[in-house]
Amino acid sequence: MQSSQVDPEELFTKLERIGKGSFGEVFKGIDNRTQSVVAIKTIDLEEAEDDIEDIQQEITVLSQCDSPYVTKYYGSYLKGSKLWIIMEYLGGGSALDLLRAGPFDECQIATMLREILKGLDYLHSEKKIHRDIKAANVLLSEQGEVKLADFGVAGQLTDTQMKRETFVGTPFWMAPEVIQQSAYDHKVVRDISRDTIHGRPSARELLKHKFIVKNCRKTSYLTELIDRLKRWKTEEHSDGDSSSDDDSESSNKENSPSQPEWSFTTIRKKDKDGRKVPSGVDQGQHLTSTSLATVISPVFSELDRRDSDEQRGAIEELERNIRLAEDVCPGITDKMVARIITRFQT
Repeated sequence: MQSSQVDPEELFTKLERIGKGSFGEVFKGIDNRTQSVVAIKTIDLEEAEDDIEDIQQEITVLSQCDSPYVTKYYGSYLKGSKLWIIMEYLGGGSALDLLRAGPFDECQIATMLREILKGLDYLHSEKKIHRDIKAANVLLSEQGEVKLADFGVAGQLTDTQMKRETFVGTPFWMAPEVIQQSAYDHKVVRDISRDTIHGRPSARELLKHKFIVKNCRKTSYLTELIDRLKRWKTEEHSDGDSSSDDDSESSNKENSPSQPEWSFTTIRKKDKDGRKVPSGVDQGQHLTSTSLATVISPVFSELDRRDSDEQRGAIEELERNIRLAEDVCPGITDKMVARIITRFQT
């Protein structure tokens, strides 16, 4: 972190707000010394007191990264209780923003996946794990370059630590093994080119997948998505700030008013006193059926509000039975949800 005696308002000019990250607001800005465009994340440390260790973790990870596939970090400044984090400005928006104008074609998907996998391959080679890969955390430059962003729950492995087991991430984007509370990202240590113990390929090996090899294009091909979003916004579909504002995918609800309002926010494990466990800390005790709280209950609550009295009774009975099954066999709900996700992914 740079000197707190330096006034960031003298070095940078904040322009319009462009979104919201894991801990604070993000603004487009100008570096007054070079006139270059930057992204400025501002965080009120007094309001984010419980998140300070996670904020430090994000800064540490970003400051150690040097890759064209990871958002560049330029420095941080403290003014009073406000922390300014200066990062690379990516004017193409997030993958989530681009989806608002419509689905991607196969070539666009393959191209974006290739760049994401290159980013993950770099992180894994540095023994770092992102742990919250989702559309809102994949950003594009105006030239179509794809970069990973938002390292608020990233983890660092060591030569002796082969896995992370802390429960963090966004439920509807999680890998099944994370929901099941089993080890994940074990493949990133030592030889990442080798198949994993469980037979799952590394990011580097996935780059050889025939879908990617056959369909990927130069990243400039993705500028059509950026242009399409601009056209979509001019047709009075824009609702102000980008979908990154709440760090979730709730902005998609405007196109699907009849769909339930899923929660896509990143969750972090808490200790027995309800305090957040820092991202870099692994705890021996796992949450009891995280899926029950983050997936099952919200779904049943939504169905309960929408259906008739007769259907509501059946829904309540089904939820009770799931809870009873969880009491008898702890962890069964997590396994069920993980199996459902696996089925949809195949």
